[in-house]
Amino acid sequence: MAKRRHGHDEELPFVALMDTMTNVVGVLIIVLVMIGVSLANSVSKILSELPPVTAEQLQKLMKEVVENTPKLDPVKVDEDMKKLEENIKKDTETLTTMDLTAEKQNVKLMDLEALQKQIDERKVERTTKKTDVEKQLAELDRLKAQLDTTPVYTPPASTIVKLPNPRPMPEKAVIQRFLVANGRINYLNDEEYLKLVIKQIETNLKTLINKEVPIKSAAGLPVMVKDRFGKMVPQMKSILDQKKLVELFNKLRLGSRELKLELIATPASPRIPYRLTPNPDAGEDLAQVNNPASVFQRLMRKFKTEPNTVVWFHVYKDSMELFLTARDVPDALGVPVAWDLYGNPYYSKTISQFEVDFTPSTAPATATPTVAIKPPVATLD
Repeated sequence: MAKRRHGHDEELPFVALMDTMTNVVGVLIIVLVMIGVSLANSVSKILSELPPVTAEQLQKLMKEVVENTPKLDPVKVDEDMKKLEENIKKDTETLTTMDLTAEKQNVKLMDLEALQKQIDERKVERTTKKTDVEKQLAELDRLKAQLDTTPVYTPPASTIVKLPNPRPMPEKAVIQRFLVANGRINYLNDEEYLKLVIKQIETNLKTLINKEVPIKSAAGLPVMVKDRFGKMVPQMKSILDQKKLVELFNKLRLGSRELKLELIATPASPRIPYRLTPNPDAGEDLAQVNNPASVFQRLMRKFKTEPNTVVWFHVYKDSMELFLTARDVPDALGVPVAWDLYGNPYYSKTISQFEVDFTPSTAPATATPTVAIKPPVATLD
């Protein structure tokens, strides 16, 4: 019994919904009927209130409508038609152009990747150039700052130099050499030092010989001489050992308080030079040279009494002022003078009386003939 009651309670809401819907539909039908009746009454009322119109009045009204309607000019109509045709033609051309432009744009769009790649490359190039320009600007700023802090160069006082007056060298001239270097002037007396070197070599000749070789003539043939038995034999000459020569003179320590004497090895030359190097305090400076009792002025007065004596100054680049001052002394005494710019602060001269062992140059022989240039002729200044 309980289950039957529960099923009856669930059917009640559906019946109520159906009743409500039926009522709503009925009301809507009644409203539609009333609206239809109201419209029919309104139309009948409008038609009943219209005044009656005769056939003549109707014709008159239609005539007025026709007259008030604007009439079209055939010529104007033709012109309008032509304009319309032209506009249609232009629009057609525009559409065609738009189609072609679209095709071109499609082609350009196809190259977009290549253009983007070029743009990226230009950006990298621009960045690199920008970096270079910034570096150059920084270097320019640095140089400007360095220039601002650089002191203004003040040139030294002018020096009066006499114009040279070249004259021939006297016959059988006896040259007395002076080295002007490091702000001091030194009397070299080189001929006496050369005699000393030759004497020492001759004294130690047997221990200095490297080998004996035959003397050759200008034609390249051995020069033949008679020995003590009257037999013709090649004339021999001694070739000295450079290394032994240098070691010998290093042990002897020849020279004086003013000058150091030494032999300098020359591996690529068959002759060896000797060198005279002034000691740091040797010689005389500018103030001492101006003193009449100086060694330099006493030597100048001595050379004045010796015929054919020529004073030769070897001037190093740092002592030009000292030379110009010292030069006035022999000029005032009438002693002949010559000079040259010397490339070293020491004096060097080749010993031509002896040959030494050497390593010949390995330079390839060329077909170009050797041009011999004579040395300049020594002249007085």
